[in-house]
Amino acid sequence: MNENKINTTLNEVYKTTSLGDANSSIGSVFYGINHRQTPSPVPINRDVYGLTFFTRPQLNLSSSNVRAERSFIPLLTSEAASIQRIIRCYLDPRLNISDFAYSCPFVDHENAFMPLLTNHLLSCTGWPDPVLDYYSSEPGAYKETFSMVDSSLDIYSAYDITATFRNMVGDPIRSLFHTWISYAASVFKGIMVPYPDFMVKNEIDYNTRIYRLVLDKNKRYVQKIGCTGAAFPYDVPMGSAFDYDSETPLNANNDRIAIRFRCMGACYQDDIIMHEFNAAVGIFNPNMRESMYASNMQKIPVEALSVFNNRGYPRINPNTYELEWYVSREVFQISMIAFQAHMGALSS
Repeated sequence: MNENKINTTLNEVYKTTSLGDANSSIGSVFYGINHRQTPSPVPINRDVYGLTFFTRPQLNLSSSNVRAERSFIPLLTSEAASIQRIIRCYLDPRLNISDFAYSCPFVDHENAFMPLLTNHLLSCTGWPDPVLDYYSSEPGAYKETFSMVDSSLDIYSAYDITATFRNMVGDPIRSLFHTWISYAASVFKGIMVPYPDFMVKNEIDYNTRIYRLVLDKNKRYVQKIGCTGAAFPYDVPMGSAFDYDSETPLNANNDRIAIRFRCMGACYQDDIIMHEFNAAVGIFNPNMRESMYASNMQKIPVEALSVFNNRGYPRINPNTYELEWYVSREVFQISMIAFQAHMGALSS
């Protein structure tokens, strides 16, 4: 009996067991009905929650604008390695290209997102479900009715998302959001003003966009993708920071920070989200644009991702849905040389 015939015979035998067809157990689930109701050998879905990205808003935190509001004066610190400078550079990406170049060693000005929020996010809840409205006719003589779809599935409504963050020493997350919403209120009152191009175009500068990427268990491929439309935070638990209880020496209210975002519209499982995600990355880092990244950047190999943790710019491959990470070729070469030297020292 030749090998192919043996394999065919074994596969037919395996189909009668809980293992199913050894070569196509997953395919059989799609192809035909399990009329013998044998336990399925197909593993359950093991997607991880993945990553959540918050795009940087475009607040006008230039010195002249900051001086208009008394509570913003600490942002004028000359200390580059300070929480105030981090917050200022996070919320106003234009500072790095201004005449004064307000840089910060802890802020990557070519990053379209705020890593502090992504890295410390504990939960992000409140995403709306797509729901169809329907029309049902009036009952007839025999109470017969019929129903039909009577709406679009697109989500254009406003809703709230609650994002909870793990706080860290220095309380930077609460300070960041307090600055963010204070700026929006000051613009409303006319105390502070947006950058001129925002006023000319009648655009809101304190909006962000939240991207959700659900990844496979290896955190390599995008399984699901969704995003909000425009969104902005509208509250910050500042009051709880001043609660006092003599029975407990530490204020547990500072451990987690829950922020509510007002969001307008939502989009799920649409390939255009990937292109918009990649375009946002390219706006802040021109070398990551579609026409540039292949020649100017180095894709980090999967086996070297741990070496470049907390480094790199994301890109979703539109053909394979792989979440790729890139660094400049110079950074890649320097880091790999240092890593190889370190591993060589450990092995010697």
